[in-house]
Amino acid sequence: MTAPLAGALVLSVLTGVTVSWFFIAWPRRISAEEWIVHRRSFQRAHDTTKQFGGLSILRTGSVAGLRILPEADVALLSLASPDAPATQRDAIRRLALLAGGAAVGVIIVASIGGLATGATWLAVFSPLIALLAAGAVVTGQWVRWRFEVASVRASIRKDLPRLLTGARVLLDSGTANAEQALAAAVGTYADPAAELLREALRRKEVQRVEFEAAVDEVADHYAVGELHRLADNLRVGHRYGTGMSTLLVDFAQRARSSWHAGYRERITRAPVLMTVPALMFFVLPLLVLVMFLVFTPLMGTLGRL
Repeated sequence: MTAPLAGALVLSVLTGVTVSWFFIAWPRRISAEEWIVHRRSFQRAHDTTKQFGGLSILRTGSVAGLRILPEADVALLSLASPDAPATQRDAIRRLALLAGGAAVGVIIVASIGGLATGATWLAVFSPLIALLAAGAVVTGQWVRWRFEVASVRASIRKDLPRLLTGARVLLDSGTANAEQALAAAVGTYADPAAELLREALRRKEVQRVEFEAAVDEVADHYAVGELHRLADNLRVGHRYGTGMSTLLVDFAQRARSSWHAGYRERITRAPVLMTVPALMFFVLPLLVLVMFLVFTPLMGTLGRL
């Protein structure tokens, strides 16, 4: 590549990055959709800071106090998949094995490749490459766990109204009371929502507590807000004599409406969330290409002067 072409390419990249940065940083009136996105993002960041800000490793000085994921997320992972880590120690052990295996594999491959091709620098820098590979593998596994937890919670939120509707059908038939109808309904389905209600029924029988208290315990253990609301509705029904069938129907309808509202909100937020990726992967390369076509003849003309 000649000097004029290299100069044109550098100027094109600098111009594209500068224009993109000005587009992002230029102050403008925020839209309602952007306000919703930023508000929820800050709230999630605040909740994450509350969960992870006080790592017990800082207090105990031991690795046993380190939390890779919140306890509720680890419990949901073990509930959704038998191959998932059941405790924090299992999660740390799995990440350590993945990082160690990736690092050793990269060192062996890089060393053999460097010695075979004569590129000794590759063998020298193999530990650094192995460290980067281990970090990438660990990060990828952690992100995968987070996506699995989010998927399980979304599945619970979506499937819970179906279980309550099935229990309401049995309740209207007059063959069972509310708890018996719920037990029969959760015995029919095999999904995370049914597993949570089955665990609540087991806790009720083993601990000899009210069903609402058992549902609250399960909701706290797995951090599922829908179960807290279900327990509150059951308490209201028992205290004020509200028909349990009507109560279940109303709760299922509200849960479905909430799920559909969240789905529509995600559709509405999608253009806002895609602004920066579109700018990075579409607008910026297009700007660089246009600027390169503009600067190339200019730099060639200047080079001939």
